[in-house]
Amino acid sequence: MKELISTNWDTGVQMPAIPSASQVRSELSVFAKPETKRGLIIFIANMSLYIVSIAVVLFAPWIWAKLAAGIFAGVKISNLVTIGHDAAHNCLTSSRTLNKFIAIVSFTPALFNYRLWLYDHHNLHHQKTNQVKHNAHAPLSKKEFDALTQWEKSKQRFYRSSSLWAFGVYYIVERWLSVHLFPQPDMPDSVRKGGWPHTFYLLAYLTGFLALLIAAPQFSETSSLVAILFGFVVPFYVFQSLFSFTIYVQHTNPRVAWFKDKPDRNGNGRQDQVSVQLVFPKWFSHLDLAIYEHGAHHVQPAIPLYRLREAQEKLNSLLGRYAVTDKFSFSWLKQVQDRCKLYDFENHQWLDFEGRPTSRITLTSEMDLARPVWAVHAGKH
Repeated sequence: MKELISTNWDTGVQMPAIPSASQVRSELSVFAKPETKRGLIIFIANMSLYIVSIAVVLFAPWIWAKLAAGIFAGVKISNLVTIGHDAAHNCLTSSRTLNKFIAIVSFTPALFNYRLWLYDHHNLHHQKTNQVKHNAHAPLSKKEFDALTQWEKSKQRFYRSSSLWAFGVYYIVERWLSVHLFPQPDMPDSVRKGGWPHTFYLLAYLTGFLALLIAAPQFSETSSLVAILFGFVVPFYVFQSLFSFTIYVQHTNPRVAWFKDKPDRNGNGRQDQVSVQLVFPKWFSHLDLAIYEHGAHHVQPAIPLYRLREAQEKLNSLLGRYAVTDKFSFSWLKQVQDRCKLYDFENHQWLDFEGRPTSRITLTSEMDLARPVWAVHAGKH
């Protein structure tokens, strides 16, 4: 470590002299102020735009307009899940009852089960951030990868490839059905019992929605096939791809560590060191509802989306060089995808599929900011 350090006297681990995790949470708590009117406007506006996009699919005379509307509908489903995410955290509005209603409705086009979301996102993701058994896009070790069958290795190589198509395929196949739609045997009894009514509700909604699309020729010039393709298949895949991409970039980074067991949440596993802020152009940041200001959200989940940008700015000022932030570009994304294949949980470095280190040490307590983020030899592969 090249900078001033301090010691966590509970664990004996030396950490950089930045504000403690509890101090950072306290500093950001001032932004945890929901506004009911503001939250409602955001919800109604995005739900309305989603409904309008489906109407364009059904009634626009041009196929290109239907395709554009289908893609836009997928973006709006993604925005609605962001809104539902805040409502489920009880921070979109000041009313707990209203927040629950908005969350359930916002998750509906995504076919996300509200009760299962509470379990997966609140109980697992936030409490066990970057612990491999409990999170999407969790990396395998070299030993775990080598023990896979050839088919499983092929899947992992595809999921961890630089193909943009891989994001949606991964989430639909590996996560959606088993995490967000149907209760699973390994879930707590209370979660399964509470989850099934929401599953039945979503299946009833899906049946009705598909029936509407199939009936499109009866009230429009659009065929059933086109209505289903651009009204459901395209939006759903676009949403799943965006959602999967978002989770990936929020926690996959050469500066971010992953853990087999529970880390010290006041030390190397503190939330502001395992969650990434991804910076987009200003015009785009107004469309994504601040979903990529992720460090601030993990530090203080009660901050509503409309206050996250200023909260993230405050977090960055507190952490200085230890703020985990990157500017998005497609070349940056390809570099991350090409090098963050596997993870060495003993030495805390990212690896390629051959087991060669591709990053410097990710632990904050051992990180040397003077060294390049990527291992020097990694550019040759």
